[in-house]
Amino acid sequence: MSNWPALKVFREIPVVPVTAVHQHVALGGPIWPDFDRQTTVRHCRGGSPQDRAPAWTDNATLLMEDAVWGGFLDSHFGHFIADHLPRLPAALRERPDDVYLFTVDPGMTREGLGAWVWQVFDLIGLRTDQVRLVTEPLRVRCLRVGEQAESLPQNGPCGAYLDLVEHWARDLTPVPAPLLYVSRVGLPQQGGGAHAGEGYVVGLLERLGVAVLDPADAALRDQLAAYAGAERIIFAEGSAMHGRQLLGRLKQDIAVLRRRPDKRLAEAGLTPRCRSLSYHGVGNEMLMAYWKSGAKRPNPALSLYDVDKLQRTFAGFAVDLARLWHDDDFARAALRDITDWISFQPPNPRRLLEYRATIAAMGWALPL
Repeated sequence: MSNWPALKVFREIPVVPVTAVHQHVALGGPIWPDFDRQTTVRHCRGGSPQDRAPAWTDNATLLMEDAVWGGFLDSHFGHFIADHLPRLPAALRERPDDVYLFTVDPGMTREGLGAWVWQVFDLIGLRTDQVRLVTEPLRVRCLRVGEQAESLPQNGPCGAYLDLVEHWARDLTPVPAPLLYVSRVGLPQQGGGAHAGEGYVVGLLERLGVAVLDPADAALRDQLAAYAGAERIIFAEGSAMHGRQLLGRLKQDIAVLRRRPDKRLAEAGLTPRCRSLSYHGVGNEMLMAYWKSGAKRPNPALSLYDVDKLQRTFAGFAVDLARLWHDDDFARAALRDITDWISFQPPNPRRLLEYRATIAAMGWALPL
């Protein structure tokens, strides 16, 4: 890490709580001097700052302890890992005992943070007593900050950063598997993006002896142990892919089953960490989600498998789904997911007609 940029040091820096969040960019945090001319210390995507200077109040508490800026503690696992965590490894190496300041969603408390937050901090060596949430205005006597070593959408890491990340896995015991499938089962029941009928596919994979991981039901270290031991990982496209960024280089092949045709999620972050990375379109149609304004929401859209593409893709990994496949059983599973997913969408008769037409093109019909 000798060629890694040293932390920048600022004096008498105001830091304010988050008042609003838009597309995972928070309004709040440090008010850096000459804010508009700062780049590396701000929240960047594609190398360009995305945040703006928050408003300041004189009613602030003076923080005398040396502190490090940790970033916005986004409640979305993938966005925190991909955008904010990359500031921390070099900072912890240089300042292992300082206070680390994080902003959070408005109204969020320490007790309300997801369990994964503390599991991530434990992994990287950040003690709970070092974590300070900014819930009131502060004036920080000395605030240090590191650069984003990688970020969304496609800013990948350098070798020096991966050297440091690999240290996190030193005490993991990999769980060997020739093939690991990482699912998004259960997301339609929360209105989230997924492939309809994925639970049926998972059931077949398990019958065929494929190891399956549901990240929602596994502690972080168990997830990483599974990733570390797999010769090949097949991800159902989603935030769990960013969990793989918590590990460094492995002689491993990674495949991604795409939900969104125009996405190559985490490509820059995963490519230097594995032997090969491939993306596979297994979708046929998509039920689009919408904001109340009528604008499209591709992230939580529900994808419908093209069964032939799906079976051919798995056959390429020496997994014969076709041998156990029953169209009627799959259709029932897919329609259950679709019905659950639609129940989370804003009521709109025109959208429901759109969904019914898409489903009819698959040869199915929604229950009344």
